[in-house]
Amino acid sequence: MSEQSFVTLNQISYWELIKDIGSFNDRWDDSVVIKAEIFLKLIKSLQPNAETVLFLHFNPIIFYISKFYKVTVICNSDILNSYQHENITSFETIDSVSGTFDITLGIDEHLTYFDSELRQRQQIDRVAKLTKGWFITTLQDYKNFAPHKKNQIEAVSVNGNHNYIMLESSIVDKFDKQLWYHYWLCIVDHSCLKCFGPRARRTMYFKQLAKYSVDAGSTQYVIQKNLLYKGFFSKNFEHIITVKFG
Repeated sequence: MSEQSFVTLNQISYWELIKDIGSFNDRWDDSVVIKAEIFLKLIKSLQPNAETVLFLHFNPIIFYISKFYKVTVICNSDILNSYQHENITSFETIDSVSGTFDITLGIDEHLTYFDSELRQRQQIDRVAKLTKGWFITTLQDYKNFAPHKKNQIEAVSVNGNHNYIMLESSIVDKFDKQLWYHYWLCIVDHSCLKCFGPRARRTMYFKQLAKYSVDAGSTQYVIQKNLLYKGFFSKNFEHIITVKFG
């Protein structure tokens, strides 16, 4: 593999790559709908009269969920503009978001993408102020499974013409074992290596999230039984957690 075939990605390039991979796959739309329906059914059971949904970061399921709710997403506008969409509002940062929302979604282990407990607490405090109903998030079992100490490899062949080998690599910090640096790499058609990262991440345990949520004013915290979510091109399932605010 030549030096010229190595590409470092930013967040926008990462989602553009996911979009490109999906465009070659006849089942991409079905995959988006299946993942979105998990949360649509949960929202309807938690708050049947919900009208507004805030996503704490970009995920392609926002486009399907926007067919049923008024959706706001925190992300770079260039990511959103690369898709055709209606009824979606975007903000660059959580501090620029105005108003409150019936449902806030922080999936794909959103709360692990902070480098300190203080910043995790601060994010939960922000969510509490923006949410007048339910906060829905996902986590892996960091107490019993320790996914941050394992690597993931997924190979995808699309229509026999395109091949993607995806690797998630985690490097634990030398001084803080709860902190690690996450890399996402993709080998395209055995010829081009694309790399996203490193992203500093931190463990979040179920009891830890429960404690932080109570401190932020939550009145209910539930790890949903038999309800799991798996992100795009991920080998590990995440537990879905619901927290009541307001």
